Amino acid sequence: MKQNISKYMLAAVAALTVLAGCTKNFEELAKNVYGVSDEQMAQDGLALGGMLQQLERSVIIYRDGTWLDSDYQIMYNLCAETWCGYMAPTLSDGHNAGWDVNDGWHRRMFTVKYQYAMGGYTNFETAALEYGMENELALAKVLKVASMHQVADYYGPIAYAHTGDLSNLYDPLDQVYVQFFDELDESIEILEKVAASGAKLLEDYDLVYGGDAAKWVRFANSLRLRLAMRVSYADPSLAREEAEKSIGSPFGVVVANSDNAVIAEPGVRHPIYTINVEFNDADTQVGASLDSYLNGYNDPRMFLYAKPAGDGKLHGVRPGISPSSWTNYKNTAAKVSAPNAGIYKICWLNAAEVAFLRAEGALKGWNMGGTAQEFYEQGIKLSFEEWGADGAAAYIANKTAQPAAFRDNVARAHANAPSTVTIAWNNGDSDEKKLEKIATQKWIALFPNSAEAWAEYRRLHYPVLIAPANNFSNGVVNTEQGIRRVPYPVSEQTDNPEGYASGVAALGGADNAGVRLWWDAKPFNN
Repeated sequence: MKQNISKYMLAAVAALTVLAGCTKNFEELAKNVYGVSDEQMAQDGLALGGMLQQLERSVIIYRDGTWLDSDYQIMYNLCAETWCGYMAPTLSDGHNAGWDVNDGWHRRMFTVKYQYAMGGYTNFETAALEYGMENELALAKVLKVASMHQVADYYGPIAYAHTGDLSNLYDPLDQVYVQFFDELDESIEILEKVAASGAKLLEDYDLVYGGDAAKWVRFANSLRLRLAMRVSYADPSLAREEAEKSIGSPFGVVVANSDNAVIAEPGVRHPIYTINVEFNDADTQVGASLDSYLNGYNDPRMFLYAKPAGDGKLHGVRPGISPSSWTNYKNTAAKVSAPNAGIYKICWLNAAEVAFLRAEGALKGWNMGGTAQEFYEQGIKLSFEEWGADGAAAYIANKTAQPAAFRDNVARAHANAPSTVTIAWNNGDSDEKKLEKIATQKWIALFPNSAEAWAEYRRLHYPVLIAPANNFSNGVVNTEQGIRRVPYPVSEQTDNPEGYASGVAALGGADNAGVRLWWDAKPFNN
């Protein structure tokens, strides 16, 4: 049967390693420039070092002198970052915030990730197999999963199983997750041996852990725990198995901020800074939901996440508004935040997230190595420590503070407080109320990792968010339930019709923003 190959799948297979300056004849060029043999290249990591950096920079796209902040803006800020309640666009075309999804924006998570993450992995795999570098390939697989699970969590079924085979058919999401776990299991087994030996992995090129294999094992275990919890309502037995496997690893999971997965290259600013400060006099502001929770809790991290407006307060913007002019939402009357230097680092996963995942697992009765309350309070402490905030103990003990009603500083789109959830742990609460506490504090601690925050909001339906002022979806998206996924790129219908059809069939519903993904299986709260 003749296959119609998506141009994005072709790009994934044939992609040049752009960021690293690699080409198809990389080996020959390297010989000419460095005068080294293939064996020396394999030993020193010259053939794979640049490819590793591309894979690392592909996990969360950011500006590094080659890529543009606009990639981050389109892939994250105008999508997950808005839909999870962190930010709100202040653009003339802001309907994406009101769930009228824009193909020009939502397709980029698909196209860019296939080009750079899947394409980069394919090149890496070819070179690693040629040079017999099994350990480095295990690390690359972990990075591939870290990057591509975002794509799966945006769209649902994706082409994944046969990377490099020019297959254009999409895999059902449950099968994609099984492969994620298989790849992580296989990679962790290899990396544990490397870590036990004390060997380093491409240490001169690794932007995250400097080649420290033990830290990579802890990251991989934590990533497996994250994905295990993601499928906990769809496949509880698989979820528990993978989660407890991660906790039982001799190297464990990330428990300290010193092991956070962070890229902090000299001169690299977090893209939110550029989008908020430089693009069109501010293309984005803190969202109404983040405003409500930070203000209601009088959260000490508030002005570490954002700079105060001219009146010394934090004022957010409600998504889905449609003003005749955005001027008042971009000046000091409602200005929210150029994030400070604390979030210039690009963080994929932090110790606080892991603690909250363990809290949820313990709440379910899984063996997480402690109690739900212990991990819940640990997660808050770790987040405060990460941001350099004082007052964690008083915050944890606060029994009365609740999210605040939202007051639009331009007085057009007020909203009631979204929830009455408090902070202090109460063993007398129902498990559902305890879950809301865990999810709410995890959401605050994840900022600004929006892809993860949006996925967890859809999975748990917490924290309760302030709905957009207008629902522009024409009934596609339920106002109470919110956007559940991102439609496939429109171009897939013509460039890859067989693949597109297989994806829609595996999705089990129409290709729109209101259809729930396989792992989005928890009954709604109302």
